[in-house]
Amino acid sequence: MCEEYDKKNMKYFILIAASAALYVSNPGIQDFSFFLREQANNRMRLNDETANVFVAEFLSALALEATYRTNYFIAAKFTIDTSALRLFEPDMPMKLEVLGIAGQFITLSDFP
Repeated sequence: MCEEYDKKNMKYFILIAASAALYVSNPGIQDFSFFLREQANNRMRLNDETANVFVAEFLSALALEATYRTNYFIAAKFTIDTSALRLFEPDMPMKLEVLGIAGQFITLSDFP
């Protein structure tokens, strides 16, 4: 009887510890800003490195202004309204969604 009780308590302890770790590592808007800047910089294909950095910074700032965050406490979903960005990339979908969990970002939509 005591072993069953210990196993049950251990399961709850692990669940609470994992939830706490996910809550603490839940990425915020600042983390997402760095992610956007990195993604924009990696996708720029201009010959001039300075122009790449400038355009990537401009596009990531524009995307960040059009981003809203849905907090699920252990994860967050970032949704980017791409209507303003579609001026530069007409084939871009109307919105892009990214899941942030444990300090990492997983794209739920295809980034162009």
